[in-house]
Amino acid sequence: MTEDSPQQDKGDEGYEIVFKGGLLSIIDQNLTDFSPSFGEKYGTHTKQLDLSYNNIMQITHLQRFEKINQLVLDNNQLQSKQEFPKNNNLQTLWVNNNEIADLREFIECVRKAYPNLTYLSMMKNPACPNYFVGKDAEDYQRYRYFVLHKLRKLKFLDATPVNEKERKEAIRVGEYMVPAKPVVKATSPPIERETAGGAHEEETHQGEIKGKARIGVASYVYYGKHSEGNRFIMNNDL
Repeated sequence: MTEDSPQQDKGDEGYEIVFKGGLLSIIDQNLTDFSPSFGEKYGTHTKQLDLSYNNIMQITHLQRFEKINQLVLDNNQLQSKQEFPKNNNLQTLWVNNNEIADLREFIECVRKAYPNLTYLSMMKNPACPNYFVGKDAEDYQRYRYFVLHKLRKLKFLDATPVNEKERKEAIRVGEYMVPAKPVVKATSPPIERETAGGAHEEETHQGEIKGKARIGVASYVYYGKHSEGNRFIMNNDL
């Protein structure tokens, strides 16, 4: 296997898998867990892993992916407690639109596993008190102070860069700024992902992901049913 040779296969369990340039994409395949067989085949060659639009609650079997520096888990069902394996290489973690409700618990899992994390986005989670869940700017700033207090190397949090003034204030008061746990409501039926022509899906996905790409991390091509081309775009590429 070579990193630059595009490969598409159905995998041992019939999942649609795309691997190219060190990016492994297994998107919208109704995965409920991440099989160890993926690590056996792709682990040593993968630098970027995208498992968006699945049904994963607990992400496991990442031990063989020691070289990954970007992990995208958007639009799953991730819970607050995760057992991420230690990885000093990981710099980017996207967990937008999941079921993360306990901020303290989740951030502690991230802190222990990814000491060099510089980019984190967890918008549209119950634990992220922004306009998506009806919270105001003050609530969101408290959330940022807490996260930045725990993850001292972050340069971007959600869609906003971290400035030195904010970082200093986070170090000073962040420990006391953890938002209260949201009230857990009964799970509502999943929202239909697309209309007959797929227009709804494209509109929703671009709204939450493409809108943030302007302050993105690196440039790589995103494959799958929800492809938008370059998912991560550097500022100087705009």
